[in-house]
Amino acid sequence: MDSHPFDTPPDDTPSLASDPVLAPWLLPVSDDAPCGPDLEYDNDFLALTQAAAGKPETQFAPAEPPDWRAVKSLADDLNGRTRDLRVANLLLRARLRLEGFATLAPGLRLFEQLLNTWWAELHPQPEDGDAFARVNVLNELTSLESTLGDVRASLVLSDRGIGQITVRDIEIAMGDLSARDDESVPSRGQIESMLADAVAGYPHLATQARDAQQALAALNTCLADRLGYGERPDFSALSTMIDSVLAVSPQPVTLSADADDLAGLLNDLGIGQDDGDGDDAPAAAPTRRSRSGGGGGLGAIESRADAVRAIDAICAYLDKHEPTNPAADLLRRAQRLIDRNFLQLVREFAPEAVGEVARMLGVDPDSVPMS
Repeated sequence: MDSHPFDTPPDDTPSLASDPVLAPWLLPVSDDAPCGPDLEYDNDFLALTQAAAGKPETQFAPAEPPDWRAVKSLADDLNGRTRDLRVANLLLRARLRLEGFATLAPGLRLFEQLLNTWWAELHPQPEDGDAFARVNVLNELTSLESTLGDVRASLVLSDRGIGQITVRDIEIAMGDLSARDDESVPSRGQIESMLADAVAGYPHLATQARDAQQALAALNTCLADRLGYGERPDFSALSTMIDSVLAVSPQPVTLSADADDLAGLLNDLGIGQDDGDGDDAPAAAPTRRSRSGGGGGLGAIESRADAVRAIDAICAYLDKHEPTNPAADLLRRAQRLIDRNFLQLVREFAPEAVGEVARMLGVDPDSVPMS
């Protein structure tokens, strides 16, 4: 029996139920056939595999890379008709390329839940008890020519002001991979500093590698139960990549606002109050919490600093109680813009237009600070 660092998974990885892309995968296609038909030779399935393959170089045209947006769209469409591990894998590959490393954990968790829920029905189905075709799909997680390569290329961070970091950059900084002769990559210290600077705006940076560890552990356990330890794929290269990202991951941002503070703030804003038995019931009177009352309360919002603290408190609540709610990321982006002037906002949302707008206002475009 082989050993693996993820043999005993915790069970606190985020649920897929609130993921708008993956939640539909957990529902049966129909009562009679929960995984639907095998669409391997269907035109839509063939279009999916062709989009993921790209086009080789020919005498008349250069090679074309995979069309990952088409792959994601086609995979989403096929999900309405079938439950197929091959489609789920191509969806994960597309999301890694388009959305980054944070999609690895939910993708792995989807594999595990599909296999555990519909082992007999999930396509490709085992033939006479032999899951060879299914193991071949999972082996793509071990191939740099396939899904493992997409993990390596995926973005861990992409921020216009801070910069971009890929898993490959982290591997090079950690000494796990050699850089090309013409390649300049940040050091481990620089990467850790960039991630630490970014974590307030992107709180998933503190948890995404841990979540991927736990999801891979759950998948390993599922496969060990179904196939035995000796027959499951060897995910050690993938686990090493995840470990590298975990090693440089920042600590979560801790905020002083507690649940009582947030309740007081929401009460001040008239949010979440019980309206009684009907629309005509009188609203509860707002209760102001004094900033000097010794309880660390948020109090009334009377300044820009108060507004920033209020956003922090709301995001802290969402991170703890609704971790997949996209509102937290939107609020943090709004928070980062609170001190920007008009031209800085133009640079943030339409950088290609900032020069023209600045000239219209009689301002030197070069004088507009970077966002």
